[in-house]
Amino acid sequence: MKKGLLYIWQLPQHLLGLLLIKVTDAGRWKTGGIVWYWFDENKNQFTRFFSGVSLGRYILLPYGDMATIKHEHGHSKQSEYLGPLYLVIIGLPSATGNLISRISKTVHKNYYRLPWERWADILGGVDRVGGK
Repeated sequence: MKKGLLYIWQLPQHLLGLLLIKVTDAGRWKTGGIVWYWFDENKNQFTRFFSGVSLGRYILLPYGDMATIKHEHGHSKQSEYLGPLYLVIIGLPSATGNLISRISKTVHKNYYRLPWERWADILGGVDRVGGK
């Protein structure tokens, strides 16, 4: 019952995650006990906007390095805590910061120092040397 309620608590991001899995034709993987979905960056335009995204329990990535998987898993934990507020409190700032970091070297260099990204690193167990 707890899992069902937790799924409903995060329903907006779960619906978006399922939609993205369908649209990108992502395949399911499991690495280090974390389930994630891989989409081929050569076949999908999705990577033009996001290098990876975490929507509830659904983590979508174009590659599978462990630090990124763990970071996105940290975002999944944020989603559990924040429920329907996740998209506004974490999702929007994270997506905006990601896009801005692609055009600003200063933002790019400090991206994972942003509060919501640092929190995801902490929750995911990612230790970035020098804030990278």
